[in-house]
Amino acid sequence: MKRNKKILITAFCLLAILLTGGGIGLHYYKTMHYVSAVLSNELGMEITGNLDRPECGWYQLYGYYLRPGTALSTNELYIKEIDDNGYTYRMSLIEFNLAEYKSQDLDESALNNIRQVFDKFSNTKSAVIVRFLYDWDGLGLEKEPDDINIILQHMKQAGAVLNEYEDLIYTTQGIFVGSWAEMHSSKYLSTEEMTKLLVYYASVTSPSIYLAVRTPNHYRAILQEMEKHPERYTQYGVSIDNIKARLGLYNDGMLGSISDTGTYQNTPETASRSAEDLRADELAFQRKLCINVPNGGEAVVDNTYNDWKNAIADLKTMHVSYLNQLHDEAVITKWKNSTFRQEGSIYDGMSAYDYITDHMGARLVLRDCTLSYTPYQKGPATGSIILENTGFSNLYHKKHFTLSLTHQETGKTITLLDSEQKSENIDPCSWNSQEGITIPFTFMPSELDDGHYMLTASLKDPDRGEIVPFANDGYVEALQGYRIGTITIER
Repeated sequence: MKRNKKILITAFCLLAILLTGGGIGLHYYKTMHYVSAVLSNELGMEITGNLDRPECGWYQLYGYYLRPGTALSTNELYIKEIDDNGYTYRMSLIEFNLAEYKSQDLDESALNNIRQVFDKFSNTKSAVIVRFLYDWDGLGLEKEPDDINIILQHMKQAGAVLNEYEDLIYTTQGIFVGSWAEMHSSKYLSTEEMTKLLVYYASVTSPSIYLAVRTPNHYRAILQEMEKHPERYTQYGVSIDNIKARLGLYNDGMLGSISDTGTYQNTPETASRSAEDLRADELAFQRKLCINVPNGGEAVVDNTYNDWKNAIADLKTMHVSYLNQLHDEAVITKWKNSTFRQEGSIYDGMSAYDYITDHMGARLVLRDCTLSYTPYQKGPATGSIILENTGFSNLYHKKHFTLSLTHQETGKTITLLDSEQKSENIDPCSWNSQEGITIPFTFMPSELDDGHYMLTASLKDPDRGEIVPFANDGYVEALQGYRIGTITIER
């Protein structure tokens, strides 16, 4: 009887706790863990237009002829930042002609002129492509120095100035020699001398500065030479991996013929390849290489290879990020007069020129966002942002991506992802051209206050401090990001 009485008393006490203090405990548990997190997807629509994207697009050419003891004039330093149609130039090709120095070092006047040009461009929105040369007339053999050591000294002097402006430089072109510095018609294009010039140029310039050679054959010859004869280049302190990370292409015969006006040529080992197979192989080579390093140049000679369908297909394959706006006028006019057709594309019915303008470089479109969370679970909510790089190329210079939640009443912002945190393993330069990208994220709803949170994505250029636009509407100026949706937290 006593045992049964104790059991009844215990049961009564437990019931009392549940009806009084136990309710408090249950409420506490519910407050801490009975949380819902619901996403309302509010992604902006994909939009057309160039969007003032940095580090890509049409470029203007500026040539500076340097003379000993002579400063550049005010007229020579003129820069046109916006064209007559309102297009803002985000790329400029700068050429420094060193012909007057073929027998001597660069003097302080030359170095100061180079600095003054870079200073001028630093005050514009344009990144620069840099080419040093000795010839503008197709007379490379006559105008370049007779001693390779003079070229090396010019590289050392010019490289020191380039390093002062490394954040301004998109890429360099060439190794100073040849007609128009296009690596033909030169006495310094044996495999060994060409490699020596390229490796030395790499050694005197910052590892962040890209280099470029004129053809795929030049690229392969240099890498093969370094692999076969490393002892010739160890003195320069530049590894083959460093060269691979920095060496791209430039093509001033782009789409001009089946060989891109001689850019693609068979070697003795591949002499049996047809012109068609050669082109296909070189396009495939660029598809792989130029995901990681820049490629661009000039489209030339009106022909079937630059008819709009063929042109767009090959520009995508070559991962082109920049083209000359003025050359070839006939080709560009053809693109302006051609209608782009692709069912389902927002560009259907626009000009091929507009499509090409908008897709040089990386063009990032926010496509979707998902969120998964079971109410009252203790673990994190998991979600993902899905975007697509519809552009011809990748981003090649560091960019800063963040994904944030901002409480719409208090304004408190929580960063969910930050590409500068190495632990999150996010690199916008790996968002490959013509590919979709899924970026996962997590957060703990139980750690957030109740309310509505705006989810925004932002991509910035850390060197220039400007927003890199996504090709979506829905930009929120106050948050410097693109609205993806609203996440509601409730208990």
